[in-house]
Amino acid sequence: MQIKLVKHDGNSDKEKNISMHKATVEEALSLTGFGKYNFGLLLVCSWTLQAMGMDLFGSSFVVAAAVCDLELTLQQRALLTAMPLVGVVMGAQVWGYIADTRGRRLTLMLSMSVGFVFAALSSLAPDWKTMAVLKLLSSTFTSASNSGAYTLLGESCSEHTRGKVMLLCTCALMCSQAVAAVFAYPILPLEFAYPLDFLGITYRPWRLLAFTMALPCAATAALLRLFHESPKFLTSRGRYEEALKVLKGIYATNTGDKADNFPVKKLQAEKEDQPTLVEGSFLRSLWQQTMPLFKAPLLKDTLKLFYLVTVIYMTGSGFILWLPYIMNNLFVVLESGGGDGMNLCSVIKYSAEESFIAGNSTDIEICNDTIQETTLLSAMTYGAIASSINLVLSLTCGARKRLAMMGILTMSATAAILLNLVKVPIAGGIFFFMFIMAALSMGILSVYFVELYPTSLRGMASCLSVMLGRSSAFVGVNAIGALISLDCEATFYGWSLLLISAIVFAWFLPRDKSLQK
Repeated sequence: MQIKLVKHDGNSDKEKNISMHKATVEEALSLTGFGKYNFGLLLVCSWTLQAMGMDLFGSSFVVAAAVCDLELTLQQRALLTAMPLVGVVMGAQVWGYIADTRGRRLTLMLSMSVGFVFAALSSLAPDWKTMAVLKLLSSTFTSASNSGAYTLLGESCSEHTRGKVMLLCTCALMCSQAVAAVFAYPILPLEFAYPLDFLGITYRPWRLLAFTMALPCAATAALLRLFHESPKFLTSRGRYEEALKVLKGIYATNTGDKADNFPVKKLQAEKEDQPTLVEGSFLRSLWQQTMPLFKAPLLKDTLKLFYLVTVIYMTGSGFILWLPYIMNNLFVVLESGGGDGMNLCSVIKYSAEESFIAGNSTDIEICNDTIQETTLLSAMTYGAIASSINLVLSLTCGARKRLAMMGILTMSATAAILLNLVKVPIAGGIFFFMFIMAALSMGILSVYFVELYPTSLRGMASCLSVMLGRSSAFVGVNAIGALISLDCEATFYGWSLLLISAIVFAWFLPRDKSLQK
């Protein structure tokens, strides 16, 4: 017999008929409640995402400070900064396969542990090529948290709280660059240089920063040992006794009651619990795990979500790497007393021309590896604002994800137009912040990838979305610089049209009410 859950109109949440103790894993999750276990897992998954984000985006601060030591040209600096994005693309599908076949928790523990080793070793790199290879390897491993953390968290919570906690988890990813800037703020101004002759390097502050930003990877890998595997993953592999034991543990931690008092005594299969048939060689099994996403009935949802991933990551992740450059140009112009009657594009052009004139006033080439305080402060400010807004969204739009995404994209598209039309420099900076807030939609997308796909394909779908997203970001980062130099205003007008097309695609996503049914 099956547990019956009856909603009441009063303050009581749900009535549990404990005399009937056979349930699906989704029904059993609703009986575990939301307490210490879920809150702890939320914190650890958030820190895991933040550790990955620092490995990806924090490298921009390290590279900027290592320009002189590693004798980087502009092209080498750009390549080294973008290398972590390549690592994400390389590892995403493999990690999706491992997460769907070996487990979410195991995937995260393995990837973050090995990622820490390579990230820490990059702080001792003697040249930029070695550092590029080590950052490529570290990001290939840490990128597993992009989908693994969301999936483990979402599958360990009840349907009622799932959307909120996953959006809360995104707060950590949104502020990862800001946290990297917080780490960099006290470390980079330090003045020390310790020769390490056996490595052929001089240990300077940027190397300490690189090692410090690797430590969260090791910390989260250790903390994950305190938590269980996803019960939904276990049932998808036919391991019902293990899943029930996990559910009892969650129940006991959340309620303080004995695990044996958990009302569910036996789990029954759901349709989506049937594991995908995976046999043959690794490549064949990888193919079998991927192809169902591109066949009916999942094909339409896959195409809509993947288009949204492309646009949102090109905008959010692409432009955020240009945030220090654009904000620094803005502050330079404002401090010089100029900028009257200029929009943001005019400020960028004016600052570039002034730098060119100043650079030609002398024949002496001086290497400058100083990161301006305003660059770090702007990154901190963006992270604080984005995280605060994401926190509000997580608490208010759990049942209105589709409308929230459309609202965010509308704000971003409007800001892209206004930063051209409004000829006030400081307003241009504010509109640029609003424009890159499109990144807030990443958390909402992650909820859709958990809700729209069966458990056996969820890890692969999430990892493929990450692979596509970071590929789009890599293309965006390189295209943005060329387009802004060619025609800055046309670039932002064109991007607003791209965002409007994403709003149209978001309109055709399943309604939230139909998802709940």
